[in-house]
Amino acid sequence: MSEWHLDQLRNALERRGWRIIAEHPGNDYEISASWELARSKNQTTIFIDFEGLDDMITLPIEKSYGCHLRGYGSSSLYFRKRGEGDSKKRQLWQEELNEFIESLKQSV
Repeated sequence: MSEWHLDQLRNALERRGWRIIAEHPGNDYEISASWELARSKNQTTIFIDFEGLDDMITLPIEKSYGCHLRGYGSSSLYFRKRGEGDSKKRQLWQEELNEFIESLKQSV
């Protein structure tokens, strides 16, 4: 969708103590790239995969349309339109982003 999705996701992760320790390339099919996350040095890492399946190519991470927590099928985030100001679209994005970040707790 756009860089702002990635920025807001990164900021939300960092506010909750997560660090992106590596960005891995995608699989040249449906995954654009993956972020490897950790909260402490002793903790197992988890991965967020960015979805980029398109007709003929795999989209770059900046154009991915969503992401999911690897190994946890129901934990995903769709990169919807931002909306303006205090619009319903903006509120929905924020709610879904917060729910996705909260779902990370379930994975560790």
